[in-house]
Amino acid sequence: MTAPDRATTEAALRACEAALARNPNDVVAWHNKGVELRRLDRLDEAIVAIGRALSGGLQAPETKTMWAHLLADKGRFDEAVAQYQSLLADHPDVIDAHETLSRLLPQIGRRGEALNAYYKSLARVPGSGLLWMSALGAAKDLRDSEQLLELVGNAEKRFGSEPLLSILAAQAHSWRGEDTIALDKLAGAVAIEPHNAAAHATMAQIYVRTRDLAKAETAALTATQLAPDDQTAWALLTVIWRLTADPREHWLADYDRLVVEIDLSGLDLAKTAHTLSLLHLTLEHPAEQSLRGGTQTRGILFDKAGADIAALRMKIAGGVTHSLAALPTDATHPFLRRNSGHFNFAGSWSVRLRSAGHHISHIHPAGWLSSAAYIELPPEVASSDSAGALAFGVPEAFLGLDLPPRLVVPARPGKLVLFPSYFWHGTIPFNSQQSRLTVAFDAVPMDNAAPQR
Repeated sequence: MTAPDRATTEAALRACEAALARNPNDVVAWHNKGVELRRLDRLDEAIVAIGRALSGGLQAPETKTMWAHLLADKGRFDEAVAQYQSLLADHPDVIDAHETLSRLLPQIGRRGEALNAYYKSLARVPGSGLLWMSALGAAKDLRDSEQLLELVGNAEKRFGSEPLLSILAAQAHSWRGEDTIALDKLAGAVAIEPHNAAAHATMAQIYVRTRDLAKAETAALTATQLAPDDQTAWALLTVIWRLTADPREHWLADYDRLVVEIDLSGLDLAKTAHTLSLLHLTLEHPAEQSLRGGTQTRGILFDKAGADIAALRMKIAGGVTHSLAALPTDATHPFLRRNSGHFNFAGSWSVRLRSAGHHISHIHPAGWLSSAAYIELPPEVASSDSAGALAFGVPEAFLGLDLPPRLVVPARPGKLVLFPSYFWHGTIPFNSQQSRLTVAFDAVPMDNAAPQR
């Protein structure tokens, strides 16, 4: 949470407390107080406040959803799931509850149940476009081609053919290796919406898979013109130009200049590791994320209360600000043209990998600057140049390419690595009795603003 956001939240909390001083039975004020306390990561107090609202008779779906969120925040997952399910039985169109539940279930070993509440709710409120969109997004995140195609087909029966539904269907067919069908779907979407960047980017991806690199380049370049800040097509161009020996690959993916290593010396790594370990409450990785064989913290890490997280955030913010100042701006370059020297964190989290755990190669489509900060490493990783290391330039396995890394950066405790979000990156598996604990974040540029503190 940025300083202005925290100040706004604290002011809202004071207003709630003033309202309760006037009327201690104001259940809406108790609800609002609980919301603000959760934003400040004061979870035990938030539970008390929401509990007062519920016991006072407030049965609004927003209050019940907040209660479920808090149970999940505290690691009371079975209770949280039961609360989400009970809420959705009464209020089937509460999108926040659906999305949180569908993403929580895979992390607690119940992946097969992730979409159940959506199916029940869609049967009851089949005209809710927002609910359909949420369900489709959840199926896509699960990368479940069968359920995604089923949902797309049912949505088309109700709403008719739409470019977005065609794009989702194309992605599902491509996951099944049905590239001809996928390209037909995308051609239909582009015929209706010629300026749909997602359709062109998806088409470029499939053309890379089928090794039609000329068409892949055309589609990818079109996508970058339509949505220059989306990282997907730029990532595909690093592959296309590599395969065609085009020198623009090295201009776009200048690993030597744009992968930056920062020393986080002065940070108490042992204390930070202990604090982070207490936040790893789930059993498995989120279905939509890149890690395999480990867990990821829920919520926005840098919004967590406590001195250790605040010190980590401040140390990282200083390193990022210094690194951006050392990089030039270049109006022709997709990363450097956005370098204002100022930034906002756009998501932050911690990952703990078990033995044999790793990140599959991926990008961050909505990011600009991405990262990996090494907090605690097994000795087998800390002393190795390959085990647990960060590998750049290997495209996602879906593209079916056998390309070696362009750069491998060894993992070392207290090191922060920064890189453009369109750089393909993953990690090399390791074997150890100990876990590999890291922090990561995405950042986006700010204009005419002070740097993060």
